[in-house]
Amino acid sequence: MQNLIAMKRIYLYLLILVIAAIASIYVFIPTEINVTKIAAVNATFPAGTRFFMNTEKWKEWWPVSDTEVSAISKEVGFFHHQAHHTITKELFNGHAINTTFKGNTFKGEIIYAQLGIDSVAFFWKYAYNCSYNPITRIQEYYMLKELKENTSEILGSLKSFLEKEENVYGMKIQHSFVVDTILISTKTTFETTPNIDQVYTMLNQLKDYTKAQGAKETGFPMVNITVLDKTHFQTMVAIPVDKKLNETAQFSWKKMVAGKILIGEVKGGDTRTKNAFAEMHNYVIDHQITSPAIPFISLVTDRKQEPDSSKWISRIYYPVM
Repeated sequence: MQNLIAMKRIYLYLLILVIAAIASIYVFIPTEINVTKIAAVNATFPAGTRFFMNTEKWKEWWPVSDTEVSAISKEVGFFHHQAHHTITKELFNGHAINTTFKGNTFKGEIIYAQLGIDSVAFFWKYAYNCSYNPITRIQEYYMLKELKENTSEILGSLKSFLEKEENVYGMKIQHSFVVDTILISTKTTFETTPNIDQVYTMLNQLKDYTKAQGAKETGFPMVNITVLDKTHFQTMVAIPVDKKLNETAQFSWKKMVAGKILIGEVKGGDTRTKNAFAEMHNYVIDHQITSPAIPFISLVTDRKQEPDSSKWISRIYYPVM
């Protein structure tokens, strides 16, 4: 009889333990689990958000293996390990995203917020309603922990990418000072974007005038093309020289202030150079820098001597204060 009572007590204790264990599952694992991963990035707010909102550029920073590269596209989605992430909607400050992971679908969003002038934060969030089945609830809890690690690696890749300005702007931008301060220049307006022959015709006129004036070139030729409207492209070319030259109706000299200047170097054809010029402008705006003079492109490689445009080297110069 005493043994029977003891056995009943043991069963009762076990039942209490089981009930307590199940109850603890519901206490410590809530019905709705919120998963958030945050990445603070040392990049200007405009640059970081501009790059992040353009989903066509995601493949440049998304962490992938060689076998996954072909699957990266806006239509198919973005893969990382066992998770498939699909952008479903563009938000005011980010993207809504659906994630398929281990047979389950999680709805979330990636949003951004400004932390300071040179920093931005990205928040990857999910809200998931767990099952009432205690075993399934535990499985879902650990699955969400794995998913958080997955998003952590992705945001880490975004952070590493954005914190290198050559990734964001396509080149390393150097802060320097103006060296060649005396320029001889000429200006012409074309009805279309001038081609290489037209630019070099202008430059050769400058070179001939420089020689005739007994001056020496001290740097590479410079070009600035300003789009006035659809049929007017104001083109100015200049050459750094060692002394002031007499002005004519066609040629004029300029004295640049020996101040600060931004310099970026790129390799490639006209499209590559044009994009680099635009990115330098973005850099100036992103960093709230004032420019006292027009920027220009320095033709390091002689385009007439090197027919392969992939080998052309250009330097972008942007005077700043």
